[in-house]
Amino acid sequence: MAGIFIGLIYFRAFLEPIVLALIVWYLIRTARKYVARIKLKGKSLPNWLQRIISFIITIGLLYGIYQIVSVNVRLISANADNYDDNLQLFLQQLKNFTDANSTYLPDIQETIQKIDYQTILSGVFNSVSVLLGNFALVIVYVIFFLIEENYFNRKLDSLFKRKRNRENVMGIVGRISTAVNKYFTVKTEVSLITAVVSYFIMLAFGVDFPVLWAFLIFILNYIPYIGSLVASLLPAIFAIFQFASFLPFVYVFLTIETVQIFVGNYVEPKMMGRTLNLSPLVVIIALSFWGAIWGILGMILSVPIVSVMVIILAQFPSTRGIAIMLTENGEIENLEQQAEKYETQEAA
Repeated sequence: MAGIFIGLIYFRAFLEPIVLALIVWYLIRTARKYVARIKLKGKSLPNWLQRIISFIITIGLLYGIYQIVSVNVRLISANADNYDDNLQLFLQQLKNFTDANSTYLPDIQETIQKIDYQTILSGVFNSVSVLLGNFALVIVYVIFFLIEENYFNRKLDSLFKRKRNRENVMGIVGRISTAVNKYFTVKTEVSLITAVVSYFIMLAFGVDFPVLWAFLIFILNYIPYIGSLVASLLPAIFAIFQFASFLPFVYVFLTIETVQIFVGNYVEPKMMGRTLNLSPLVVIIALSFWGAIWGILGMILSVPIVSVMVIILAQFPSTRGIAIMLTENGEIENLEQQAEKYETQEAA
């Protein structure tokens, strides 16, 4: 295990594009379910055409998102001087408002003046550019994943001569696919709801670049617990730079956080149910661990990784106890029942 963890850290630059390619490949498979419903003259499209259409739609959507983010980052960087002036005005107003903090404000102002916002924003844009550079490699991996998909069942038939063993493996793969699909489907739906509502809130308050902040809210909502808080803070803090006032920060933060709390505590549990059945303590530990190893990508993938571990560990008597400890209520059988129920719903 120590060797695996060291390898995950040391080979991070090599493994991250592969993991991202798996995510994109999974998105393409999800898109294929909807493309398969398209019929011409009462017949479904050929499989190869379904894959091509799903591939083009998914890649086009991801590239469009990149363009939106990059344009907004450039605009923020171009207006960094104006936002810095607004921040200085805000600090001056704060200094005039209370003399009690006047002894501390000069140090704060001196610290803020040392911050080069343009350099920071340029660094962010460069990181996005590097991600786009890796995106070309990700696309190559995705293409080969799509090719490999054609031979997966044939390889399983050759690997497992006994029908029972092959069915057991396919059952495990099916449960893993169901759990991951359930998690990402629900997370995507609730994140989209939160992002859209937050977009209109920021539009109502006049916050600049609401599309960018809504996109960040959408992405950060995949990170359990802390993601929603950070997502609410980002546009709220930016409101100080824009309006040079503390009240917009309060309004934006409270309204967006209210949406986050309502969706996270009422909407998401009703949609997610108890399919994953993971201990909150295990989730927060996994979040910290994978965040330390792979950063934001690790945080996003922490819950699916733990859920996959539970499903695999539950298959063997020697590791079944570990799987039970990772669950919320110690009932592993419910995972299979929930998975079968969800598969039935998806088929319907």
